[in-house]
Amino acid sequence: MTVITGRQFRANQSKYIRMVHKGERVILSSRAGYAELTPISEDDKKFDEYVNSEEFRLVAEKARREFHEGKTLRFSSASAAQKWMDEL
Repeated sequence: MTVITGRQFRANQSKYIRMVHKGERVILSSRAGYAELTPISEDDKKFDEYVNSEEFRLVAEKARREFHEGKTLRFSSASAAQKWMDEL
């Protein structure tokens, strides 16, 4: 495990990103706390592509329109939504 400061990361970003992709654990230390650098997965990339696609934009627009037309269900809690789903 390697712990680095923000200054070290800014000065050597490529080095630390290569380390992470090789499987080494890199922790970034700052005044705000600590954060771990991790590579993103192929699933993350696919999700990002979908969220930025025309297909997603159309689905989101339809959902927004249905919400404004009062065609959606509202639940007071996640457990209430789960109960409704279990009853289907």
